[in-house]
Amino acid sequence: MVGIYARVSTEEQAKSGFSLQDQVRECRKKAGTDQIIEYVDEGVSGEFLDRPALSQLRYDVRNGLIDKIVCFDPDRLSRKLMNQLLITDEWEQR
Repeated sequence: MVGIYARVSTEEQAKSGFSLQDQVRECRKKAGTDQIIEYVDEGVSGEFLDRPALSQLRYDVRNGLIDKIVCFDPDRLSRKLMNQLLITDEWEQR
């Protein structure tokens, strides 16, 4: 199963950047399958790891439900490189 993660932190970002719908659409193309679960955080900062959809995605990866993750851009996963590396390491170790 493929997990798609999308996030926007502000309404302005959604208007001037890539909206959640744009991100999900592009991720679905990249995924190349219909076996997808979408994890979407709207209006949540990428600075912290405590986000509802990201927490659910991390849980589902740990429990073997998700075996591939697609996000539009690494900064959607986290604004901090350290957090991106932490999450990636966590997923690679499962």
